[in-house]
Amino acid sequence: MSDTLRLLLALLELGPRLKDLLGDKWPPYGEELQELAGRAGDGEDPDKLRQSLDLLVVRLLAEPPAMELVERLMADMAAPVAARETVTRRGRVSPPVVPDTVRPTTDETTGVVTIPVFYGTDRARGDDTPAHYFGGARGTLSFGVAEVSVPTRGRDLGELTSPSWWRLEFSANPEKHVILKTVAALARDAFVTSLKDSLAAAGEHDVLIFVHGYNVTFEDAARRAGQLAVDLKFAGRTLLYSWASAADTKKYTVDESTIDWSRDHFEAFLQLALSEVGAGKVHIIAHSMGNRAVINTLERVTSWQLPAGAAKLGQIIFAAPDIDRDRFVQLAAKFKGCAARVTLYASSRDVALLASKFVHGYPRAGEAGDALTVVDGIDTIDASLVDTSLVGLHHSYFGEKRSILNDMFNLIAQQLAPDQRFDLQAAGDALRKYWSYRA
Repeated sequence: MSDTLRLLLALLELGPRLKDLLGDKWPPYGEELQELAGRAGDGEDPDKLRQSLDLLVVRLLAEPPAMELVERLMADMAAPVAARETVTRRGRVSPPVVPDTVRPTTDETTGVVTIPVFYGTDRARGDDTPAHYFGGARGTLSFGVAEVSVPTRGRDLGELTSPSWWRLEFSANPEKHVILKTVAALARDAFVTSLKDSLAAAGEHDVLIFVHGYNVTFEDAARRAGQLAVDLKFAGRTLLYSWASAADTKKYTVDESTIDWSRDHFEAFLQLALSEVGAGKVHIIAHSMGNRAVINTLERVTSWQLPAGAAKLGQIIFAAPDIDRDRFVQLAAKFKGCAARVTLYASSRDVALLASKFVHGYPRAGEAGDALTVVDGIDTIDASLVDTSLVGLHHSYFGEKRSILNDMFNLIAQQLAPDQRFDLQAAGDALRKYWSYRA
């Protein structure tokens, strides 16, 4: 009998005891176990079954009433056959056991890709449903793995598909929509171990960190991170830093205060990615207001004392940054040369940036036109002809088909300079050179 089937049967046998321990929290776990049993009975691919089973175990390990029982089971499963009876009889409780390597999977029949998104967040905990696992209030820095399914057929590049009432879609369909399936909290050490093991098994040993912008929920941020991984064909592992955005258009100033408060937490998360998980390079994509945490962290990067063998910063991407342009120029001088390449995507059509300029009275670094920011050491791209909306709430342009993701793919996957990327052409002059999209 395979280890996967053995673990599934053991969890089914523990079902009644787990039900007593978890009470009202048990039904979703019970239903998922029954679903997994049905999938095993249908002969599902063992790797896909194990992926889902591992994520279920991780979530159970995050439930204090059930933790000890599940830890004991995992310790028993990990012990050599001859030793299992002894371990059980002694009743010893081992330290938390991280399940087998978490990795992306693809359903060849439907084309749906399931992506593990390793997250760090300083949001306060919500309820136990994936959509509301974290809310918009401030909390403490915590870690975990989210499971996001992304359709690859019938979806435009960059499109974050959701059910639409006007299409008579009243529930999420994994073959049509990007879905946050599960969220599993992990202690810091378990998070590092899980990510390190997953990265070691990846086709590429780089990580990509996505930092979302203003007015974004944890759910939408995780969905976007998974979608980015698929559309960019990123072969490493995808990370999300989700700061505590209130996800309310009326609370712009609240989000402004929170992103500043979040900077130290993001710095700790970035240092973890650079020094503890075995990455080769760390790439960062920041959008809108999320750029503030990133650029304020990079200001201090030269003072860090990272261990020997730490990862290097690869591609740093500032997408439509909602930050004061003059402040951006000041900070850019301080982190010049810290990464392989730094890219700024600007737009003259980004409604949120124009609104931010109205509020603050000064140009934003993500604006194009006369206010376009051109700084030594940064490739500035006027992306006004395409869509700069990552997590496109109030940043997207209806009917837009071209996306900056095409160029990001050439930037991250191909490591191409601007003059080597087909969509771009040189603009400006020798003193103020930048790039723009071909019409």
